[in-house]
Amino acid sequence: MSKNRRREAIEGYLFLLPNLLGFLVFMAVPLAISFYYSFTDYNLFTAPNWVGLKNYSQALGFTFDPAAFRAALDSGASFFQAISAWAKPNDPTFWIALRNTIVYALGVLGMSVIPAFLLAWLLNARLRGMSIFRALIYIPVVASIVGSALVWFWIYNQQSGIFNTIITAFVNFLNTILTPLGAAAVADPNIGWLVSPQWALFSLILMTSWATIGYDMVIFLAALQSIPTYLFEAATVDGAGRWTILRKIIVPLMSPTIFFVLVTNTIAALQIFAEPYIMTQGGPANSTLTIVFYLYQKGFQRFQMGYGASLAWIVFGLIFIVTIIQFRASGRWVYEE
Repeated sequence: MSKNRRREAIEGYLFLLPNLLGFLVFMAVPLAISFYYSFTDYNLFTAPNWVGLKNYSQALGFTFDPAAFRAALDSGASFFQAISAWAKPNDPTFWIALRNTIVYALGVLGMSVIPAFLLAWLLNARLRGMSIFRALIYIPVVASIVGSALVWFWIYNQQSGIFNTIITAFVNFLNTILTPLGAAAVADPNIGWLVSPQWALFSLILMTSWATIGYDMVIFLAALQSIPTYLFEAATVDGAGRWTILRKIIVPLMSPTIFFVLVTNTIAALQIFAEPYIMTQGGPANSTLTIVFYLYQKGFQRFQMGYGASLAWIVFGLIFIVTIIQFRASGRWVYEE
């Protein structure tokens, strides 16, 4: 290698050095340390002791009791009830958090991706003032999560919130019609959006979907505007309707974008933390407890850093497996030009 080539190579590596050091100091080294701590009982106050796979078996493992299984069957319990008596999780709270996280992710995907796609389709028209509507829908994306949470606190207020006020007004309107007809009056449900275990998780899903739709809409809108217009014109000349154009042209050509939005939204939803932390603190009755919030409780509130680190790597494994499944399944429906 000549002297000039060697000098260029050194200068290139020097330019890369700040980025490399930042990656090592803030990413690689902390990841390696957390991976080591996941096999220890570290609690911030004493030196970590190696415990092997104990943390992982505590989170993912079950205790089996054949005698309880037989006793449940003898007492008249169903097979599935007897199974639950036979296999008891070592950490039931972890499985509650896992279930809530999966339900939350599925709910956010359904309530954000589909409406965002339909909004992008509607806002793709070239009408005066359309940019204003696009900007209004995108505003929640740039809004602070704390500010949004305060607004939704008032919306979800059980006594004076907007939702319950509208429901009460609608119920009163129905009663003014039904009561003179002799029908039974409809009771006001007075829903406790954030204080009822039945509604709390759905409330978080609704709030997150509202904050996510704008971003997904912009991505879909960009993909829609990149589709050549002559395809729509040719389909219209051939007699294709709007539904046929959507199903046969728009969706196949936008499938890579749909796949991208699904993957990124899934990864973000499985890491949900801020919303339950600000709105519900995982309650009521653990109905909004997610894996990452449970990790926070174990590691930073109860100082079980070793167990918290193992939960972090379980979350990583869950996201990795789900992403691999999505990539494998994409070959069946994602259209590549």
